[in-house]
This record gives sequence, structure tokens and C-alpha cells, in this order.
Amino acid sequence: MKKLHTKTVVCMTTYDRIDCARINQEIIKLNYKMSLPIVHTCSSEIYQQHIEDIFLRCEPKSLQYGALDLLNESLRLAMKNFSPKYIIHLEGDTWIMNEKIIYDLIAKMEKNQDLMICTSAWDEDLLAFKYLKKPTLKLKLQRVITAALRKFGLNYQLDCRDSLATQFFIIRATQEVLDCFLSLEPIPGIDLEQALYRKFFKKFTEKNLLRMKEREPIHPFNRYVTEKLTLFSQHWPARGTANDQREPSHPRYISPNFDGKLETLQRFPSIRKGEYLQKLLNAESLDYYNPGASRT
Repeated sequence: MKKLHTKTVVCMTTYDRIDCARINQEIIKLNYKMSLPIVHTCSSEIYQQHIEDIFLRCEPKSLQYGALDLLNESLRLAMKNFSPKYIIHLEGDTWIMNEKIIYDLIAKMEKNQDLMICTSAWDEDLLAFKYLKKPTLKLKLQRVITAALRKFGLNYQLDCRDSLATQFFIIRATQEVLDCFLSLEPIPGIDLEQALYRKFFKKFTEKNLLRMKEREPIHPFNRYVTEKLTLFSQHWPARGTANDQREPSHPRYISPNFDGKLETLQRFPSIRKGEYLQKLLNAESLDYYNPGASRT
């Protein structure tokens, strides 16, 4: 993996969760045994360059156009400055705590040259949403049976399967793959992840996709934490700080009791290097964290 490590770059994109992004950089560059170069594009007006290798401030735009602009600018900079074989994209608030996860995925792509992208669907488990809204014995039994059937490819009660998650992915940095992103345009009425799916499958097929099956379906239970990938993308700094105004019966409701970024760091005692990482671990007040960003 050491040879592949030298051919791999992280593209990080951030809007306003700047403290998450700083700690993310410290995890990768100061705490991974094999640190990786980071290209960081950010549209926050108050963010100042931290320890990323390359930084570009971008103009704030609407959600989909802004996310795509940040991503594509980071891809261009990565190719121009590093000419990588593999590119990892992480949103600034999406932490992978165990670097072995990343290298294992890249190893699978290296072994099978047909694989062009490693990601998951940005899908929804409608059965789980129904259960969360009104837990009944019938729905509980349905979920147990359906979980078994889904292992054989049945997509019963799954929505938005025609999507490719952009929050965390790995691509083989060929021009054909890059063009799927650089020529992508948001489509009104659908998620950017669905637009990417359509663009990717105009040129490629399922054999070119390595699915992160550990995340599927992402919603509702794998959105903020995917244990098998050591992926943590909470929007709130600590337990008790989530500020969800929806009713607790809402299937997407985030309880204040859910662990936040602080509890994530506490779970991984080997990851301790970093100014902003230590600031969060030792903070008496969390008011400073991600100023102005939503905590849901």
C-alpha cells in the first residue's frame, strides 16, 4: 500500500463547518500512520488556511451548485499539482477514523482495474422511516425479513437507489471518470447524487462501481455514523448540542442525546495530535465550534 499511498490525494470540501474541517485535516495529516496530501476548497469567508497542502477559497453558491463547484475546483487542483492515481473526496465534517478502511478500499480498486469509483447509494430505507415514526410489531417483523432478503439484492422499500453519494468517495483519476464530475450539472427537482448517477452510468456500468455496502441504505441509520467504516459526519460538536426543531416523532429527528464529534474523538484515544482536535477535547464551552453552521 505504500506505493499506492504516494499516488493518492484527499480532496476536502467545506462550506461552514470549518472546525470539523480543521480537525479532519489533523486526523489525516498528524494522526494517520501514512498521512496524505490534502487539497482543500472552502467557501467560508472567515476560514484561514490550516495544515492542508493546497487551499482555495471559493465563492459561496446555492447548495447544489456550491457543493459541485467546491468539488470540481478541488479535483482540478489535485490533478494539476499531484497527478494522482486515486482521489479521495471527503466533506470537511466527514471523518474516517481508521485509515486502514481507506487503504483497503483502494486495494480492492487496484486489484480490479474495472473499478472506477467506490461509493454507495444516497438512498433511504422507507420501512425504517415508517418504523421510527410509529414502531409496531408488524413493522419490526417486516424489517427483520426485509433485511435478510436485501442481502440477495431485493430493493423492497428502498428509495433513491439511483444515486451515488458524494460525501465520501474514492475515484480512479482517469479523464473519463473526472469528466463525470467536471461536466456534471445539477438537475432541478433531484439530488446532486442522482444527477451524478445518471452521468456516471452514461459511460460506465455496475461493474465499474465498488459499493460501500456497509453504508447502504444510508438513511436513516448510516447518515451520521457508519461504524464499519469508522465514518462520523455529525453536524453537532457534542452530545446535548444537536438543535433539531422537528418533532421527536419525525423519522429524521436528531436527538440531543446522540453522540457528537467530541464523543467520537474520545472513542479513539490513539488520535490526539492537533491544535483544533485538542481544543475540542478540552473545551469548557462549545459555542465557538463551527460559527453560524447548523447543528442538525
